[in-house]
Amino acid sequence: MDLELKRHYSQMVDFLGHILGPDYEIALHELNDESNQIIAIANGELTGRHLGSPLSNKMLEFVAGNMYTTQNYVLRFASTAANGKEMCSNSMFIRDASGELVGLLCINFDSSRYEDLAKHVLDLCGTMMLPRTESGTSLIAEDAEAAEEVAKPFPTSIAGATASIVSAVVSSYPVDVNRLTQDEKMEIMDILNRKGVFLLKGSVSYVAHELHSSEASIYRYLGKLNSKNS
Repeated sequence: MDLELKRHYSQMVDFLGHILGPDYEIALHELNDESNQIIAIANGELTGRHLGSPLSNKMLEFVAGNMYTTQNYVLRFASTAANGKEMCSNSMFIRDASGELVGLLCINFDSSRYEDLAKHVLDLCGTMMLPRTESGTSLIAEDAEAAEEVAKPFPTSIAGATASIVSAVVSSYPVDVNRLTQDEKMEIMDILNRKGVFLLKGSVSYVAHELHSSEASIYRYLGKLNSKNS
């Protein structure tokens, strides 16, 4: 993200934080080839995030799935803060002059402060507040795995985000890590790649450790996956 975009959107974060008030967290994420992180935030106490915190697991999947190529934003999807608060989230994709994705502007609303409306809002977040395409089609699969993923708290550190995703995928695989074949490791790599793990800085080293492989092997797997998907 160039300096002018950073200045423009950072100012917007500060402005929206004051206008919308303490029930809204506004976060500006910068994306690059190696990682992503929050570079401006207002009311971060709502989710426990701060400068340097990564994207949520769900947004990582949206980015890894290239959703930004078909729409400009994702509206009204349910999420959970680190302290257990139910949030209603919205994210706008930021592109540079060449059309490349360079950041996201995210607004998360804390509905828990409004006791009279809480049940109504949570019901909405469970149905109509799922992310939708411009045609109105839901972008989250209606299955238990997707629902569980949405409910995971916002990660407050890049290391924590990497660990939570990798641990969930590896622990759910039916074969012990020590007995994985190359094809099975490739399957796990494919899942992690689709979940956006490799958008996080340091993820290659962490995944290599968890899969009992070398970093060179992980890069080789990624090369095969990229060739297959290109």
